[in-house]
Amino acid sequence: MTATMRHPSGPFARFRDPGVLALACCASVVLLSACGGGQEDSGGADAATKADPTAAFTTTTPAQTVPELKRGAHLNRSELEVAEQQARAADTSPSQAALDNVETGEIAAKSAYLSGAVARKALAVRIPVYRFSNSSTGAHFFTTSTAERDNVVATLSPPFSLEGEAFSVASAFSPGLSSVHRFYNTQTGVHFYTISEAERANVVASFPHFSYEGVAYHASQVAGAGLTPFYRFYVPGKGFHFYTANEAEKDNIIANLAATYSYEGVGYHVLARDWRAEKLPHTGITSSQCFQTGSNVLTVCSGAPVTALNARQDGNRTNINPMSYSTVGGHALTQCVQDSITGLIWEGKEANGDRASGKTYTHLSNGLDADTSGYVAHVNTVALCGFNDWRLPTRQELLTLMRYGVSTAPFINTTWFPNTAESEHWSVELDSADNTRAWYVSFQFRQSNVSERSNVKSVRLVRGALPIGPRFSYSTVAYGVDGANNAVNDAWTGLQWRRCEQGRFWSGSACTGTRSQFEHEQALAHAQIHSDWRMPNVKELSSLVDLSPSSGAVRIDPIAFPGASHLSYWSSSPVVQGSTNTSLNAWIVTLYSGTVYATARDSNHAVRLVRTSP
Repeated sequence: MTATMRHPSGPFARFRDPGVLALACCASVVLLSACGGGQEDSGGADAATKADPTAAFTTTTPAQTVPELKRGAHLNRSELEVAEQQARAADTSPSQAALDNVETGEIAAKSAYLSGAVARKALAVRIPVYRFSNSSTGAHFFTTSTAERDNVVATLSPPFSLEGEAFSVASAFSPGLSSVHRFYNTQTGVHFYTISEAERANVVASFPHFSYEGVAYHASQVAGAGLTPFYRFYVPGKGFHFYTANEAEKDNIIANLAATYSYEGVGYHVLARDWRAEKLPHTGITSSQCFQTGSNVLTVCSGAPVTALNARQDGNRTNINPMSYSTVGGHALTQCVQDSITGLIWEGKEANGDRASGKTYTHLSNGLDADTSGYVAHVNTVALCGFNDWRLPTRQELLTLMRYGVSTAPFINTTWFPNTAESEHWSVELDSADNTRAWYVSFQFRQSNVSERSNVKSVRLVRGALPIGPRFSYSTVAYGVDGANNAVNDAWTGLQWRRCEQGRFWSGSACTGTRSQFEHEQALAHAQIHSDWRMPNVKELSSLVDLSPSSGAVRIDPIAFPGASHLSYWSSSPVVQGSTNTSLNAWIVTLYSGTVYATARDSNHAVRLVRTSP
């Protein structure tokens, strides 16, 4: 039996449609991924493989083509190196630093890749790549078309067996991504992919048997958060490339098949299969600020008394997106500073002058110097740090700066944000129930509420793209008697939520039953028994608040969370106060008003569980 694949027909006759990725690859069934991609959670090539998995492949590559193909690999590597240099240079260029300003063919600023902003932006056009194994040939088949996937399952199974999503790509241009070109090799029956324009031109000029089929999808030439390296190998004796996004498989091939597989490095970067990786900065609660059973004394989170109560408290997760910052193009911290997790660039504050931390403003949108609108116009006119797209932050953006693990105000990292006023700071959102009021965040009391717009408060401006594209999607996760689509995937934060509060169950269309209310310790103990779910921290919980509903409406998305209660919900975050390391209170968020505040741990509130999407 050979693994040779012919150009498909029938349900696979989509190869020449640039909008659909359909790959036929030549490899032994022992390999868990093949030409066009790999499955990230697969075990990779077996180290005990006894033979070259391409040994059955019968096509011979003309000797003169091998040097040209090696030259192509060099062209690709060189182009990736140039892209990396361009990305770092763009960090100091105001015109390119804003992700929304990046046009087709341009490379974004390196910070946009590192913060995950490029990957998050691509969520609006993200499509999964599905992988099939063919039990008859030992080959693999990949497609991004759900219609084609379903047709194969319905009509060609067996021999084709669906193995799920392998990785993700972007179906159309998204800022920071580049076109990936696809060729069909008429001699071998497999496909060749490159993101390099130079290599594309070289293939067109040098290999007439490579039929150019256009742009297959979009990926990244620059590494970053939410992106996965897409490795490429060349098999000189067989005349085709092997690709995988699975690092373990890549390592196994290098270790066991180096005699026949020539490793060519990273071809480009695809969207990670775990595209919902967490995107919120941590709260700043430390690893010694966890609760134990029967006590309000905060203690070391790794200790047995803590893990017996709940091993997934806020302080147990300090290594998940710890709050971190960096300078911007050599500018002083009193001018601007960047959040390394969100990618947002924040205005720094001066001790004196036009941007003094002690200055306060109304929020009337009247354009006057003493109003937030006038201040925004002024900062953009002077082009602070070289930028003229400064704006008022959203409430949630301000809350990402909050440092909950310290006991003295201002509750922000004053090393990175010197001269911060211990005061309330305006956000951009007006109160949807009364537009004479607007939302603020207090760095004095760690709370968020509304205030009359005629009042004066502090201002800290921000720049960076707001989340766009579809926010919520739905998955089915085993949980009690829950029906299908019982989990909400939040593309903006990377979190996955139960659609129902604890005590209620998802029927498939609504939450049924009676919601439970718990004291805080009871809530932690209850959440402990659900192995892969946990109580959210205060920043995660506040991210669900929807400030748009009018008076009386529950401030949470009614489609994603139908029938949600207006009650207050517990977070796992303690209220750190004084020097006694005792916390009688924990942070809650109420969905009636949208406010964030502290309350006694012996009071009763609802619970909604969260987890990181698998």
